Amino acid sequence: MKEKILGLLGFPPPTALVKTYSPWKEGTTITENALVVDGRSVKDEVGLKAVFNQLQGGVKNIKVNGKVLVYSIQPELIEDTHYSAYQRSLEGIARSLAKELGGRGTTVNLLKLPPNADLKNYTVPEQFFTSGRSAFITGQAVVLDGEAPKVGDLSDKVCVVTGGAGGIGSATVKRLAAEGATVIIADIPQMEERAKSLLNDTSTSLSASKVSFMGADLTKPEARKQLLEAIKAKHGRIDVLINNAGITRDKTLKNMPEHYWDQVIDINLSAVIALTEDALELGLIPHGGRIISTSSISGIAGNFGQTNYTATKAAVIGYSASKAKELKAKGITINAIAPGYIETEMVKTMPLITRIFAERLTSLAQAGKPEDIAEAMAFLAHPGAECINGQVLRVCGGSFLGA
Repeated sequence: MKEKILGLLGFPPPTALVKTYSPWKEGTTITENALVVDGRSVKDEVGLKAVFNQLQGGVKNIKVNGKVLVYSIQPELIEDTHYSAYQRSLEGIARSLAKELGGRGTTVNLLKLPPNADLKNYTVPEQFFTSGRSAFITGQAVVLDGEAPKVGDLSDKVCVVTGGAGGIGSATVKRLAAEGATVIIADIPQMEERAKSLLNDTSTSLSASKVSFMGADLTKPEARKQLLEAIKAKHGRIDVLINNAGITRDKTLKNMPEHYWDQVIDINLSAVIALTEDALELGLIPHGGRIISTSSISGIAGNFGQTNYTATKAAVIGYSASKAKELKAKGITINAIAPGYIETEMVKTMPLITRIFAERLTSLAQAGKPEDIAEAMAFLAHPGAECINGQVLRVCGGSFLGA
């Protein structure tokens, strides 16, 4: 049925992505089906033509589900006008090439480095963007600020995932636990049974000593305080705080009930900022800590009937960007992840034709999985991602929406 509808719409069937969801290991070998191009020396048309030749020759050898990674220098840090302009051109190439190669499941991303950076200091980001772990991230230009350590893992980290019993939340809990982290599922008390079922699922192999549930309504100050005090008493710190809890209450602005607006703002935004600020004020997030919040592609592009939801998701991006300046001095990073069309239980209830169009409006021509978001969460939580701060990482398959 699906292939027939796609044919009627004039779209070719998408190429299935090969995704690798395996525990992160130091020294991971970059896939052989990857092309890495260093374009940092491009400052005129001669240099740009050289990159064109490298990419054109290289992509011909890239197989299905390949990876293309381009390095550039952050244009805003270059004083020479022409040099800056030509470095910015690499971003346009990467974004367009991502759309051209997406039908084959191949991703293309750009990493912007500081001037005079040594590529040896960015092993972890390069490994991530040339592996199956970044399979639903394409057409992205990611700024790397400073150097990144090449060693470390999550085995000694204490991670808190709000909304951790939900679809994306539970996938993130599993991913962090697979890395050896101690994970606290922080969700409303009504989700305790669902969290327990996750722990009791033999296919997940989650250890009760490593994963636990703490119930709290994060919109209530007293509940937040009790949650943080309980975490402090049991674990002493929060190395990774993932603000993932959120809801939707959709209605056009002119018809939106006031309580729809209030509920979404309270849960998706006010509680996120309050929990983060409370944890920081209590000194629970140490040097090297990570704060990661779930935004949405709709927070970048907007969405019909979601003024409340998109307001919160845009604000989360803004909060992360602004707060990063303050936290950098403390050795703490804060970033946002913007999921695109992800196959969650809620999304599966949407009409088939709507889902098909949503899939086709991506460079990769398909939906993502909760595991794709979890992979991005685990990457930003990794010590080697210290150079990424105050940014929004779109995990959207190269969505044309908001591109």
